[in-house]
Amino acid sequence: MKQAIHQVAAQVLSESKRGMTVDEIYDTIIAKGLYEFKAKSPKSVLRSQLRRHAGEAGIKGTTGTTATFRIMTDGRFELNDK
Repeated sequence: MKQAIHQVAAQVLSESKRGMTVDEIYDTIIAKGLYEFKAKSPKSVLRSQLRRHAGEAGIKGTTGTTATFRIMTDGRFELNDK
């Protein structure tokens, strides 16, 4: 079964063991052939999915302790350990 974008991003972050920017996550996904983006602006799609699964205010999706990702103060994303 094909994984969702946020699941692939979580895999990349888990393997990197560090916070990453959207560009770094995207470049890793493409380099490893983990997901085929069909959108005209794939980085924008990835960014919105990361934010959605970080429970960012104003974006419909997961929240707080159920969030997959956390946005660091420098704008990078990391896995939410909660």
